[in-house]
Amino acid sequence: MTEEARKLVKKAAKLLQPSMLALRMKPDWDQATPMFEEAAKVFLRYKQFKDAQYSYERASEGQQRLGSELHAVKHLEAAAECACKDKRHDDACNLYRAAYETFAGIGKIAMGAAALSRGAKLLSEEGKTELVKSLYEMALEAIEDEGGVDSSSAGSLVVTSQDLFGSYTKLLVEAKLFQDAARNELRYAAFVNSLSSFNGTRSLCRAYLQAIVLNLVAGGGQEALATWNDCFEVEGFMSSKTASYAQDLLDACRTGDYKHFMDCVQNGGVLYELDNSIARLLKKVSEATFDQVASGVGAQTLTVDQLAQQGAGGAEEEDLC
Repeated sequence: MTEEARKLVKKAAKLLQPSMLALRMKPDWDQATPMFEEAAKVFLRYKQFKDAQYSYERASEGQQRLGSELHAVKHLEAAAECACKDKRHDDACNLYRAAYETFAGIGKIAMGAAALSRGAKLLSEEGKTELVKSLYEMALEAIEDEGGVDSSSAGSLVVTSQDLFGSYTKLLVEAKLFQDAARNELRYAAFVNSLSSFNGTRSLCRAYLQAIVLNLVAGGGQEALATWNDCFEVEGFMSSKTASYAQDLLDACRTGDYKHFMDCVQNGGVLYELDNSIARLLKKVSEATFDQVASGVGAQTLTVDQLAQQGAGGAEEEDLC
């Protein structure tokens, strides 16, 4: 069967060459494209991934020439999947970039970003973290540059951004790049804040809370505190439930009392406001990491109970006066 597929590819290639005998002055993509498509399916069926990739790429070119960009992208993604199965991950990454460029060429930024996201998820299964990061970065830059205005609809861009930023944060968390994940949450907050047509207060507050928590998990007390200070400039944050959770965590860190901090984590309600992957990290903060955070936020040297006793003693002194 693969021999038949090779004959189809050869015949299709001939149709793209000028022929005085056949009175063909220009490439005949109308006839050649279906042949490449059929050949690709056969090669894929027999796990001839490199040949399938080539055929899908030619079929994609044909669909673009015929004005069907959506079918062209479909074939590019199929080619990328073939490359991935053949462990040619750089090829797969480049093909997903080409899929984005095809969508961008017709003003479909959200759809292009979604294609990059699919590529990132596929490559993440192969453990190719750097390639995955490059695709996410390209996708995020695309929707940020678009500024919330997509030719199809702003709504699709919002939905795509939620998936993109969330998936990227999850990847960074899995790679133990906690402060990078925190920066990504702040980046998402800035993006949401830039959308005039979308009321993203809840998403905004949650992103700031997750950024604070991720910095705490990373042992970055000063970074967590700096993020908290930035929140004072965010409209609606300080009156939100997420703000009270963040303040409770930071106050617990300032006491320098690990037991009190963990009690705040387990019983304070903050875990319900976090993505599962981030909540799991917060529940597992070690005492050594906590001490590092406590030092960064300027912790007291007294425990919560000792602070309470100190406060009571101060009140008695005032009464004596």
